[in-house]
Amino acid sequence: MQTNILITGVGHGIGSSLAYYLNEQGFHLFLSSRGDTVESVASKIGCHSWKADLNNYKECEKVVEVAKEAMGSLDGVVNVAGNYFSTTEIEEYPEDTFQEALLNNARTFYNMARASVPVMKKQGFGAIIGFAAADNVLLNSNPGYAAGKGAVHSMIRELSKELIPYNITVNGVAPGFIEKDFVDQGVPQKLGTPGRYPPSGVNRAVEFLLLSELITGQIINVAGGHNLNIGSGTK
Repeated sequence: MQTNILITGVGHGIGSSLAYYLNEQGFHLFLSSRGDTVESVASKIGCHSWKADLNNYKECEKVVEVAKEAMGSLDGVVNVAGNYFSTTEIEEYPEDTFQEALLNNARTFYNMARASVPVMKKQGFGAIIGFAAADNVLLNSNPGYAAGKGAVHSMIRELSKELIPYNITVNGVAPGFIEKDFVDQGVPQKLGTPGRYPPSGVNRAVEFLLLSELITGQIINVAGGHNLNIGSGTK
């Protein structure tokens, strides 16, 4: 079981929800992000945290160093950093916004994976998990967000092959549209239901991948079937 887990990119959204969930399941956590939310969440669940800009590789190296020292090992790293979703069309989408969206989604995953690999190679095991996006999200987003999440998808596939000899798994989750207030009343969700889903399905998918030593190179869509393009366009 991967028990000592570093979660990076923890904000008000899915990062916080995931941290609360994994803590309830008995995982030992270390949280990091550049915002103030990470300290509040860490205080509530009683774990360590470290504020860092995940777009800065040196700061990511420091996060990994401090997390390993605090927990004793680095069994898994889950990077949820992203954002910059919008439906802005390309003519109205500035170049600087494109770069910010691309880098905040893609570079943060690259930086955390790169910083974590030396520790995991030395241990002889580890799990790296990134956040891509389901097709129904990508196809209704903007060029920067789509490029960033698409890059995460491709890196997961490439890194999983590269790191097989070192017993390091690399997987991802691709959420559909998730509730912003993260209210989950435990009501089973019907496939194909319009609107946003609670984060519970995403949290359980991450837990499953952390516990699955023989699964690598996979990206689990958690989108209620909407990633399959429900509706053929005919009556």
